[in-house]
Amino acid sequence: MKRKAFTLLELMICIAVSATLLGMLVPAMSQLNTNSMSTSCMNNLRVMARASMIYSTSNRGHFPPALLYGLDDDANTGHVRAWDYSRNPDQTVTPGMLWSYTDHPDKVLQCPGYDGPANWEGDPFTGYNYNVAFLAAESRMSWGAPGGSWDFLIPKDNLEGETSLTLAQCRRPGTTAIFGIGSWANGANKFMRSPVNASNQDLPLAYAGTQGFHYGGSTNFACIDGHVERSTTAHPGAHFDHLPASVTDLMGWPKNGFLSQDASRYDPR
Repeated sequence: MKRKAFTLLELMICIAVSATLLGMLVPAMSQLNTNSMSTSCMNNLRVMARASMIYSTSNRGHFPPALLYGLDDDANTGHVRAWDYSRNPDQTVTPGMLWSYTDHPDKVLQCPGYDGPANWEGDPFTGYNYNVAFLAAESRMSWGAPGGSWDFLIPKDNLEGETSLTLAQCRRPGTTAIFGIGSWANGANKFMRSPVNASNQDLPLAYAGTQGFHYGGSTNFACIDGHVERSTTAHPGAHFDHLPASVTDLMGWPKNGFLSQDASRYDPR
């Protein structure tokens, strides 16, 4: 029995149809992968928010400070005890202030949507930042205090008030961000800052403390009460149009940005 073969025209039509279907499938698969990573990221943030709540109930209601101890002159080589990890003078890495309150911190504290270098040498985690503008009371400390440019993160007995806010001081736990996807023009960051600060000299650090919109133009963040939100608007901040490029370039907007134009997403009081 004689079998009929494909004609050249039929073969070309099949190839064209296959190419069209493949062209539709690849973006769909890419979007599916992005959505999967975003869901994983949101789960991580939810765990981190819960860990901070456990920490606060164990520490007289206070949230963890950004850094418990000071740094040497070089932030990349000094003794660091941050909210997420500790690096000792011998460069060994040990649990940070939230590590003991999470299962599998090597996964929970690593944003699946960030693939790049850490800002600090030896940092085992990248991609998430912590609201130090208000919850760690950074805004109530002096920037560039004597002894090193990072001393504003060091708790000092002579400072008025505590080094972090308490749960009782948080009037808006359902709208205030506590953890998010930290990013600036040169990579990740660990410290979430507000676009509104006390003085102009604060703004360069503020504009390097923004959020990364890694997931198809969206970013995730956890609020104090433990729920997680997604935002698709990268705000440039209230001072953006009046600042020199040397400051605004630190942000890398609109790839990165603030969660609000003012401090409304950062100040829980």
